[in-house]
Amino acid sequence: MKRIGTALLLMLIALAVFVWISDPTKLKTSSASLTRFETGAMSGTEEGIALFGFGDFGGLSSDTLQASAAPWKLAVSALALQEAAGDVAALKQIDIAAIYRRFGFHSPTQIANWPPTLARPDLSKPVGINTGLAKHALLPIAVTIGNTGCAACHSGVTYREDGTPDTTRIWLGMPNSSINLEAYTAALYAAFRTYGHDDAKLLEAVETLFPETGWRERQTLRFAILPMLQQEMDERNRTIGRLVPFVAGLPGATNGLDALRNRLGLIPEGTVVDKSVFNSVPELGGRLWRRSFLNTGSYVPPGVDPLSETVPKDLDENHLKEMASIVAYFTVPSMGVSAEVAEAHIADAEAVLRWLGDYEPQRFPGKINRHLLTDGRSVYADNCSQCHGVYNQDLTKPELVAFPNWQGDIGTDRRRLELTGENVAAAVNSGHFGRYISARSTGAYAAPPLTGIWASAPYLHNGSVPTLWHLMRPDKRPERFVVGGHALDMTRVGLRGSDDAQGGWMPPPDYEPWALSAEIDVSQFGLGNEGHELPFSSLSEDDKAALLEYLKLL
Repeated sequence: MKRIGTALLLMLIALAVFVWISDPTKLKTSSASLTRFETGAMSGTEEGIALFGFGDFGGLSSDTLQASAAPWKLAVSALALQEAAGDVAALKQIDIAAIYRRFGFHSPTQIANWPPTLARPDLSKPVGINTGLAKHALLPIAVTIGNTGCAACHSGVTYREDGTPDTTRIWLGMPNSSINLEAYTAALYAAFRTYGHDDAKLLEAVETLFPETGWRERQTLRFAILPMLQQEMDERNRTIGRLVPFVAGLPGATNGLDALRNRLGLIPEGTVVDKSVFNSVPELGGRLWRRSFLNTGSYVPPGVDPLSETVPKDLDENHLKEMASIVAYFTVPSMGVSAEVAEAHIADAEAVLRWLGDYEPQRFPGKINRHLLTDGRSVYADNCSQCHGVYNQDLTKPELVAFPNWQGDIGTDRRRLELTGENVAAAVNSGHFGRYISARSTGAYAAPPLTGIWASAPYLHNGSVPTLWHLMRPDKRPERFVVGGHALDMTRVGLRGSDDAQGGWMPPPDYEPWALSAEIDVSQFGLGNEGHELPFSSLSEDDKAALLEYLKLL
């Protein structure tokens, strides 16, 4: 009888796997952290921040498990086993939050800009990793799926007056300048290679770390997920030798282009991209003034002039809906969803944008020389506003009042432009989202608004300049610097460091970074620090000093 029961179980699980492969939408779930909020009863901005912080946008399904998502409990267990050198007995002493913090994920005790009208959010898992238990309605199959969300990259530590990071308090919407997706995927790959074929040890680790795991999920992990994972890992070991076929980024910089190309099937199977370019994670303040998205301005709503000057402060409804469609499409490369699933979550993206309409970054916490602000405002108006937008006259809290949507060539590293080819644009335009996006290869960069620029180091689109002080002095820009888990220099505004007399800007030797650091070498492909020189060429040192103080206000 026991053998019959086991055989029946295996048949049912085999049937479930068949259903899984033939129709991946059959197994899906929602973010457990989001379900604690009644989104329908919230105001527009409340719903927006809840979705931004904890929304899954359809990214928790058996479909995304084959793209960007992971079986959460196996992933955590493999990483913990790697940390414990395979000692299951030591797993209870392993700090899971510290493992994820190493890769730049936040495990705070507070979200500093969380609305007081909303219930306290669940911060038991790293912010930006959403999980949920997916169960089939009829078949005995269940699995907890984990996937990244908006807040993984778009939430930053807060800073104290002296520029040291407060990792216990984060700010949704500010850039995560330490997120290191390449290090994370490399560590996950190494952990699965080491323990992925040791079924007994890996499942024992799951039992130890997640004792609440139910019978259905335990059997699903054992008979369905692990065999699929092992087969996939064997194939990747044989072909590409890594988890994804491209370098996923650097601390604070991501590789959205190759992630999109991979999702669109534009990277030949079994190959690894040999030249990748990275985008510095932006601050989101003022972004709704833009007519186009991406730093290349490649995504525009159909029929819209991307260079049209401005959008009303109260957010034109048509503009908001058009932008929401583009934002929803970002989940295709970042969360691995299909275009059809992304379309189903356009309304969620619209709610997020309504929140962003009222969003403000953390105010600069350091000292500001207020005697220089009037001059700094004038320098900005004369030399910066034509591209980066007009702020009102307030010298306490300037607000963006007009934005030119300027796009052009200012001599910055062109590798990103060269790799954003017509083939990518054509694939987007001919796909399901062609009705919402007019994608193009522009050959030029789009100037962003500068709201929250003080916390956005390193600078330029590829994160190749460590401070605003260096940006204003092109001849003094370092050849090397360190980013990730860093503190800020509140005088020069950017990464804290000092000249090592060998062309480097190196962090203080006594500073302990809170996340993995990496050295940036601007001679490497796509990391050139040239360009954006003309605006500063005619400025005196006094002008630059005044401008720097004014930029702290934005």
